[in-house]
Order: sequence, then C-alpha cells, then structure tokens
Amino acid sequence: MKRLDCLKLLAAMVDPHMLTVTSLSSNTAFWSDLRREGASFFGCNMGLCIPFALGLTAAFPKRKVIALDSDGSLMNDTSSLITLADVDPPNFVAIVMDNGSYARMGSTFTTRKTDLEKIAQGAGIANTATVRSEEAFSAAARQALESTGPHFIVAKVEPDRVRVKGDPHRTYGRFMREMFADAVRRHPDYQQARK
Repeated sequence: MKRLDCLKLLAAMVDPHMLTVTSLSSNTAFWSDLRREGASFFGCNMGLCIPFALGLTAAFPKRKVIALDSDGSLMNDTSSLITLADVDPPNFVAIVMDNGSYARMGSTFTTRKTDLEKIAQGAGIANTATVRSEEAFSAAARQALESTGPHFIVAKVEPDRVRVKGDPHRTYGRFMREMFADAVRRHPDYQQARK
C-alpha cells in the first residue's frame, strides 16, 4: 500500500471545513497537492503534529481535525497520545503513515518490535486500527470521519522510493502560516473560537 494512494482516498472524504495538520514528511508534499482548499497546516516538526492538531480541536470543537503524522515523527513524542486520550476530543482523527523508515536514513523501530496502535491503546485511546490495504484504509478513515472520536489509525505503507519536497512557498514558512490563518478566519465558527 502506498502513502499517496491512501492520501488520495482521504482527500475525497475531507470537506473544506475540516482542519488538517501534517508532519514534516512526504505527507506535507502529497497533501499540499491533494488539498488545495481548506485550512491545512503543513510540515510540523517531528513530534509536534498530534499536539498541534489537538490544540485545534479545542479551538474548533465543531470541526473535524485530522493529524497526518508519520511513524518517525510520532515516536519523538508518544507522550502526546496520553494527553490525547485524557482530553478525549470527539472531533480528532490521527492517521499515522508508518513506512518503517526515517526517509532514507534507516529503519524505524516499527520494523522491529514497536507497535504504534498498542501504544495508543495503552495511552487510553479506544478507537484504534492498523490497516494494510487501501480498502481497509478507506473503511477506517470513513468511519473515523463520520463518527465521534478520538480515532487513531496506523496505515502500514511502503517506504517512498524518491524524496518528495512539494512547493516550498506553499508548504513552509510565513506564507503557509498566513494561508492557514486566512483559511481558519473564513470558517463560519471562527468568531465563536475567538471568544
């Protein structure tokens, strides 16, 4: 199963009012091409994707917030799963693309003994899944987007064969942050979030 194929399936399910956050991985490049409309914050540093998205769930409780994380990133701050379980936001969906690889720098612990779904379960997250096919990914993502959460999905994907960078002006830095802030301000419930 390939990351890009999974993200294409997800893009077809995500509406313009859902908020998305990506880790600093191929998720950023692929998702920025697939999702041109809506509020997306791209390229959170390792370990920050889930915490940043969790903050958005509090600010926008009526909107689904999707964290598109990666195995290497999440393993830098698995303690965020404890906070996620404790806060228990009904509008949160975490999808972790587990390719068992730190880009081209070597394998992650998920190629050996580490099981991210079990870590999430141990933290207290009830709705978890590990998927290994596009069909299973599509079903798990749809269920997560259509029901209350939090949800935690590990997608076992192939390592990316080439490094994908994406548009640096759209996915990183000040311009990206301004685009995200502008998209958030256009949300119908933005004024409520400011109170």
